Amino acid sequence: MGISIASIVLVSIFASMGVHAALNAQASAELKRRQQEADDLAAGITETTYVEETEPISESTMIVPMVAPSDETAPVMYGDGDSTQPSSTTEETTETLEESTTTQETTAATTTTAAPTTTTTAGFNETPYYTTVYASQNLNLRSGPGVEYDVVRMLNAGDGIDVIAQTDTGWYKTYSGNYVLSRYTQTSRPTTATTAAATTAAQPTAAQTTASSSSGGGDISGMTYYGTCTITFYGPQPRGDGTYSTTTATGTTCSQGRTCAADWSIFPAGTTIYVANDPLGGDGYYTVEDKGGAVKGSHIDIYADNGESFSTTSREVYIVN
Repeated sequence: MGISIASIVLVSIFASMGVHAALNAQASAELKRRQQEADDLAAGITETTYVEETEPISESTMIVPMVAPSDETAPVMYGDGDSTQPSSTTEETTETLEESTTTQETTAATTTTAAPTTTTTAGFNETPYYTTVYASQNLNLRSGPGVEYDVVRMLNAGDGIDVIAQTDTGWYKTYSGNYVLSRYTQTSRPTTATTAAATTAAQPTAAQTTASSSSGGGDISGMTYYGTCTITFYGPQPRGDGTYSTTTATGTTCSQGRTCAADWSIFPAGTTIYVANDPLGGDGYYTVEDKGGAVKGSHIDIYADNGESFSTTSREVYIVN
């Protein structure tokens, strides 16, 4: 009986010890498992951190400025497609454009105001020259720079002349496009005394008047009185080769004291006229052998070898029958 009880107790003890050992083994295994999970978790965090720290940055996340290579004022293009430039860059670009425009305008203005070049026209050189001169005596205003050109009108001594150019042959081009001989002008307005002397010099002297009246042409009987005409003078006409022509519109050769030009609708070619008190000091008889574009109406243009030295005047004119 005692042995049975002792056996039961021992079995119970051994069973209890086996259960305890099994529980300890299970607890130990669970602890190891959890420790392994903890270790695995720790290892996973470390690996992830390593990958994130060493992973290269994607190109899509980079912001790289892209600058137009050939245009200094082109906006900076960024990797995200934004072309907006900082305000300072816009201001600098605007200032650059304004400076460029100002430079171009300054260059254009400089080109415009540069000294004009000499122009060659009809055998003479013409250079721009802007000033105001005054007629030093009664002076012919002609349509071109030469005594062969038509007389437009007469300028009185002291008249102001606005000049825009000068030729190398001694003529001034006026604002109206006509010409006067520069040697008969001066840069200051003539005084009253000078003007009076110039006007007097343009009129025939008493000796010339007497000679004309006493010459063979002084008798006006049998002539037809026409009236008062403007009297101008012209000389040899220069050719392009530097020579001078004295051939008239009728084919004759100009002769001082004989040849004159007139309006052929009033004084037909070949008409003989008598100019009272001949301004050249001759007998007063002239033959209409020439004509001119500005010689119209009551206008007689008398040929003289040095025609430009004579001033415009007026005379009584008769037609010789």
